[in-house]
Amino acid sequence: MIEIYLFINPLDRCSVKAEEALLKFSNNSTEKVKLTILPVVNPKIITANFDYQRVDLDTRNAYMHLAYKVALDFKAAQIQGKKIASKFLLMVQHQIFARKRPYPETLVKEFFTKNGDYSMFLEDRTSELVKELFWKDQEIARKFNISSEASAIVYNCTHDGSGLLMTGLETIQEIPYLNYLQDQTTFDRITHKNKAYN
Repeated sequence: MIEIYLFINPLDRCSVKAEEALLKFSNNSTEKVKLTILPVVNPKIITANFDYQRVDLDTRNAYMHLAYKVALDFKAAQIQGKKIASKFLLMVQHQIFARKRPYPETLVKEFFTKNGDYSMFLEDRTSELVKELFWKDQEIARKFNISSEASAIVYNCTHDGSGLLMTGLETIQEIPYLNYLQDQTTFDRITHKNKAYN
């Protein structure tokens, strides 16, 4: 079994591409893949998109607030299942990016009416449990020194139990081609630019 912990900025286009690549891999892999998506919301990661731009404090605060809202709603959606939550997160991200819409509350209602339980979602999104789950994700990100918008830790439970930290979209997109057990050359090719965790 392969376990992947994907750390994302909920408002980052590279994170969306990483989510899509790893969701496709987990759905199509012949091996069992357990994918866990963890939204990371802190000033360093969230405002990394503003590098080399002059952005006023109000805009930064609004961006941070939106990222926090998306992350909490994603955690609330996870209570109804990982597949529903992943589908929900991508829907919200595509609406915000592709259509340049504010947070799509009407689509959130429509999504849960079709795919889950909307009244349960409304209860969960403001619950203490969801906030605790969110802060647990932040603690895990701090533990692994996640400092890039798109980062993943990959464990192959049938190999030696060690994990590999993959940073950046390009490297994360190589994860489906890693094979710890059969072909060591792909693994060796990328380990020089990543850290291993035991």
